[in-house]
Amino acid sequence: MGGGGEGGRRAHDSPLAGTPRIALARGVPLPSLLCFVFAAGVALALAGRSEIRVSPRPVLLTTSAMALVLYATLLVVPVGIYFYVLYGDWFLLYTVDVQRIPSALALVGFVILVGVGLLGFAAGASLARAQRDAVSGALLVASLVATAALALGWRERLSVVGTYAQFTRGFGLTDFTAGSLLPSAWVMTIILAVGLLATVGRVLWGRRRG
Repeated sequence: MGGGGEGGRRAHDSPLAGTPRIALARGVPLPSLLCFVFAAGVALALAGRSEIRVSPRPVLLTTSAMALVLYATLLVVPVGIYFYVLYGDWFLLYTVDVQRIPSALALVGFVILVGVGLLGFAAGASLARAQRDAVSGALLVASLVATAALALGWRERLSVVGTYAQFTRGFGLTDFTAGSLLPSAWVMTIILAVGLLATVGRVLWGRRRG
């Protein structure tokens, strides 16, 4: 495991490794993506709280829940697949060799990603029906902070790009800021953020029309 230490030293030596700009761009590894989709669920439950409070249907059958499923399926999962396919070992924080993960297990993982979003929505919806919007807001903020905090906490691993073998043996790693991963991470982060804002806006607009 000495190679992992070398990989960490290379990341630490990067002049941009710890800057806020780079930390934000690193907000797309799997743990951060899980926190983000949970936050998206809470945000959409907050946006649709008026419907949730009066609807006799189960919360997961409301309009805002369907909006979350569409957002997670059409944006969050494709972003996750993109990084898994092209930068899989980095995406998984070099904790496991992505080449050894069966395709069926990877598919289950992306289904779980949607499930985490629904879990966040269910938590937000439960608080909405209890009229505890302040608690929902705090949960949303905490989830978003966790998204960034995880990227910061793992910044040494995320500051280098390579395969699992390269990371564990300490050879052939490239700096996160030097290759194609940085612009890709920025683009995908912007897509996720804009997509969530648009989805929340649509739910709010539908609520006003109703």
